[in-house]
Amino acid sequence: MPENTPAQVIVAAGGLGTRVHGWAQFIPKEFYPVGGRPGITRLLDEISALGPARVAIIYHPYYEQFAAWGREVLGPDGHARYSRVAGVDVAAAVPAGTTVSLIPQHGPYGDLTSVFNGADRLAAGNEVYIAFADNLYSGPAPLPLLGTAPSADVSVLASRYQPELAGSRGILITRPGEPPQVQGLVEKPDPAQAAELEDAFGRGNLMMLEGRAKVTAKFLDFARTRYHSGSGNEPKLALAIDAYAREHRVVAVPAPGQVIDLRPEDDWDVSVTTITDLARALRPA
Repeated sequence: MPENTPAQVIVAAGGLGTRVHGWAQFIPKEFYPVGGRPGITRLLDEISALGPARVAIIYHPYYEQFAAWGREVLGPDGHARYSRVAGVDVAAAVPAGTTVSLIPQHGPYGDLTSVFNGADRLAAGNEVYIAFADNLYSGPAPLPLLGTAPSADVSVLASRYQPELAGSRGILITRPGEPPQVQGLVEKPDPAQAAELEDAFGRGNLMMLEGRAKVTAKFLDFARTRYHSGSGNEPKLALAIDAYAREHRVVAVPAPGQVIDLRPEDDWDVSVTTITDLARALRPA
């Protein structure tokens, strides 16, 4: 990508938060406060580490009225309008050089649909970043790492394999290298399937898929061709990556920092603790 050309970023936020439904009927999960700020603003800070960026946030149409408010506060004059009304100076919610569009998801429900919607809105060129809004990271911003990865049609952020978390994550089967090359992906294996993967490939060759990726137009064309709306299956980005890795080069980039995931209700007590830890890490000294 030429220098100073804005990065194109799709934020997949098209879910209804049913696994955290205690509050998701009132507020989209990406606006849940973390460390005193809506999580989406943390993600925009991470995206700004790429430099200038055009961001398409894809949301569920249920939240249309909320999104109308979001367009106001995340627009170029949102913070100035609040400052005038409140009579106090406030920091901009959107970093300089970043523009944000909020787009309702249309088409079959699924995160791959969000990717297609975002790519269409951005008229995406050869490279587009994908970030899942319910994943936040402490420490260094991970998205720029995907931009520096060796040439590949798909680069995904990945973390060390943890057997106890396998049932809630996509598990990458990798080939040793710098960075590791992805051979395939298994979505949320049950304990027996996870044990089979460990026996077949060794734990050292397994990694966990994280909520960040960089893809090319070639991958998007592949995914559109492979996905058939009449299949009855939810169109999943992870499954499209699995199919692509079996025929093309996909690399896994190790993720720094700690990730929090606002989704799993079963682990909500753990998630609250993790959010507290992240808030503490992000709180200014």
